Amino acid sequence: MIVSPDDLVHRLRHQYFGDERSTHADLEVKRQNGSVSVAGTVLDRSAAELLLGSLTSHAPSIDWRDEMVPLVTGPDYSWALAGRAVSDVRREASHRTERVTQIIYGEPVEILRRVGNWAYVRLQDGYLGWTQTEPLHVCAAEAAREWITGTTHIVRQPLLPCYADPSGDPHQQVMLLPFGARLHVEGVDGPYRRVRCPDNSVRWVPATGLLPAAEIVHTGIEGLRTVVSWAQAVTGVPYLWGGKTPFGYDCSGLIQIFYAMLGMQLRRDADQQFTQGQAIPFDEVEFGDCLFFDTSASEEHLQSGGGEVQVTHVALALDHGEFLHASRTHGGVVRNSFDLHATHGIPAYRLRFLGARRYI
Repeated sequence: MIVSPDDLVHRLRHQYFGDERSTHADLEVKRQNGSVSVAGTVLDRSAAELLLGSLTSHAPSIDWRDEMVPLVTGPDYSWALAGRAVSDVRREASHRTERVTQIIYGEPVEILRRVGNWAYVRLQDGYLGWTQTEPLHVCAAEAAREWITGTTHIVRQPLLPCYADPSGDPHQQVMLLPFGARLHVEGVDGPYRRVRCPDNSVRWVPATGLLPAAEIVHTGIEGLRTVVSWAQAVTGVPYLWGGKTPFGYDCSGLIQIFYAMLGMQLRRDADQQFTQGQAIPFDEVEFGDCLFFDTSASEEHLQSGGGEVQVTHVALALDHGEFLHASRTHGGVVRNSFDLHATHGIPAYRLRFLGARRYI
């Protein structure tokens, strides 16, 4: 069967770059002087080489020309640090489109492209999307790396007031820093800690809401128990699609923040997190494992044992069959159990269970 160059490019684009959460290929096919040029933008040079090599392999008789522009070497490319407590990342450059994730204070991002006051960015977990440029403070790649390695403390309470001076006067409050945010503490002023911000300004936060990063990062299961004990304070936080803060969490955003506080980078969405870690059978699940479910299929479909299932939800295993999760159905961040007789038991989740993963 003869396939046109346009159809072949379209098919391979879908094969290699179909998941727009972490890949990008905005392509155009042009014919000129007996050759076929592939133009447009891709994420990086390796993506362009992968596509061109596959095109040549599938259709060696065509004179393929590479006119693709990698975004990571494009004119808009730079690094930046987030200066706002939380910023939404959207599917497209519009507030009317889906919120896909969020950037929290101090998080470094790569700016790949600019359109007006919007930036197409790549987050540390590889997620791609659009956010507004105003909260981003552009910096060199080395400065972004130094910011990551130089953080000294982690916010351990749900929302930590941040002040313009060390008075603690409510009129001097400038923002609320979310659970899990990483700070650069530079000094002590009574009950407050002086912090350096991404824009190089100085702010003050109460010391009681902080923990030295060295006391929690890379501490394994015991560290995760500490994080979960703090997380009791976010129980009842509403569910928010794409949310990663106590202003609202989604299921995978909550899990990602827990592990990030230990210095571990999980991917953003539940189905992506399912591809990481060590697979664990249900009867060997322990505290700290992540539990994955299909919450979209009907119970009849799941009971039949046939047909396709998909990961749509994730929870953190606690002890004694309990788990903690951000659930749209159950109103936000809640503790539940597989035990039918528990006060917060939802045994139907056993039917929906697809697998567990261990990251520690």
